[in-house]
Amino acid sequence: MRKILVFFFLFLCSSSLFSESGLVRRSFKENGQVSKDSLLAALTEELNRSFSKLKHAEKVPLYFLEYEVFDSRRFWIDASLGAVSSEGESNSRILTIDVRLGSREMDNTHEIKGRQAYLNDSNSRSVGSISLPGGDVDAIKEKIWLLTDREYKRAHNNYLKVEMNKKVTASEEDESGDFTCDKTTDVYYDRAEMPLFEREKIKNLIKKLSLKFKEYDFLLDSGVGFYAKNLNRYIVNSDGAQIVTGNNYMQIYFNMSSRTEDGMNLSRYKSYHFENAEEMPGAEQISRDINTLLKQLARLRKSSPQEPFIGPAILEGQAAAVFFHEIFGHRIEGHRQKSASEGQTFSKKVGKKIMPEFLSIYDDPSIKKYNGTFLRGNYVYDDEGVKSQRTSLVENGILKGFLMSRIPIDKFNRSNGHGRRSEGRMPVARQGNLIVESSRRIPRETLRKKLVEEIKKSGKPYGLIIKDIAGGFTITKRTLPQSFTVLIKYALKIFPDGRPEEVVRGLNMIGTPLQTFQKIVYTSDDPAVFNGTCGAESGWVPVSAVSPSLLFSEIETEKVQKSNEKPPVLKPPYFERRNLNEKD
Repeated sequence: MRKILVFFFLFLCSSSLFSESGLVRRSFKENGQVSKDSLLAALTEELNRSFSKLKHAEKVPLYFLEYEVFDSRRFWIDASLGAVSSEGESNSRILTIDVRLGSREMDNTHEIKGRQAYLNDSNSRSVGSISLPGGDVDAIKEKIWLLTDREYKRAHNNYLKVEMNKKVTASEEDESGDFTCDKTTDVYYDRAEMPLFEREKIKNLIKKLSLKFKEYDFLLDSGVGFYAKNLNRYIVNSDGAQIVTGNNYMQIYFNMSSRTEDGMNLSRYKSYHFENAEEMPGAEQISRDINTLLKQLARLRKSSPQEPFIGPAILEGQAAAVFFHEIFGHRIEGHRQKSASEGQTFSKKVGKKIMPEFLSIYDDPSIKKYNGTFLRGNYVYDDEGVKSQRTSLVENGILKGFLMSRIPIDKFNRSNGHGRRSEGRMPVARQGNLIVESSRRIPRETLRKKLVEEIKKSGKPYGLIIKDIAGGFTITKRTLPQSFTVLIKYALKIFPDGRPEEVVRGLNMIGTPLQTFQKIVYTSDDPAVFNGTCGAESGWVPVSAVSPSLLFSEIETEKVQKSNEKPPVLKPPYFERRNLNEKD
């Protein structure tokens, strides 16, 4: 059976393995941006030279080579209590190289198993990277040449380790190979320019907003910030791709922290994400939100710590979006379905029901806005030169597929444009815009009434409404319990007898995915967007998730760790001075 599978795989890939057409031979346009782009010219010329001369330079052939440059510009400003605490800008050009030796069935990136896995760097997702200069083509080419030589030699060393490991370890259940047959031959040029914004105007806004925190003596720390990033990715590879694609990411954010008398650190945070300055929220909106979160923080300081709890709960919109990103999204990434170290929660469940039939989920990085809200997980091409595309994951509760990079898995041998990474990392399947939709939608107030019904039905003294979370993490490795934790920042106790709600603190939502998904009984009709940056083995990438609020018939919470330090003995100096001035 194994020989048949191998033969079939090689037959599908024969044009990629043995054709000379892998070289980039397209000419640039005579006029326009492309012909003037010295970085793209240097990358293309050096890739052609390196691939043509190195592919048969050693016994183990070089069958794929990719150069990707992360060309970024950043500007940031932070203010605290009316003064600028940090301001700066930076430019960087980081080249990252992918070298694949051997064949698509088995190459130098193949997972090493057993004891050797802990000692070998081929299992890490790091690849070679180096800073590139600007301007002179020869100076750029020299850096490319040096890094290519280093990574080519490292790839040979890793390939030998892979060969040895294969001989001394058990056969693999998934024999789908190490690289798909996708031919990334697109030529695309859409460079983004740094968005325009009035720096002094934004600086004054940030300083003015940060002054609001000076009115509260219970704050340990606070701040308001602005951040703008312009990122252009250059991708050229031996399949034939020449891609330049850009994105702009802008945000305003504020944070505040305090500490209770029993030593628990508390914080509130909010951010606004947008693509250009015209979409930036106004000062009045941000000011109102600061006031709201200040009131919440004051209530949290006076609240009681939550005891471990099992019972009904609502996870509100944005918190629900983070929940699906962490608990479902990471477990549906393709490479996790074949790695011997992964729990493979959903690997054998395609075509089977994994959650309630009223839920459907897809990931579509091509969407830039959802109901008018900017989605940070938007991109045109992934980091392997594959165009982004909508990928159906769950339809009416039934698992349909996985997020795929160019790492194939059993029965899924094509990328769907989700191979992503940051500088110096190897691409793997990652989320872009994960969107949850429901056919069992009810108004927000009705959802709250359903919660009360669930509390009465369960016989519990109360239920929870989880309004905000700081994020979370999920464990997918077999070496640890394959559970999840959602970090709750603001939650309310709801009583079935109509008593006023109570704020609670010091709790995290915990559980395992297969069991927790089955506890979702209703959703609201008001989907909310989460924008953030996700960290995993291929680095940090911008992501978004969309979900309606969720009603669970049962969740479990645990206590959180606390510092045990008491709040400061004295009031902040500016606050004490202000009180003295008022007395005078």
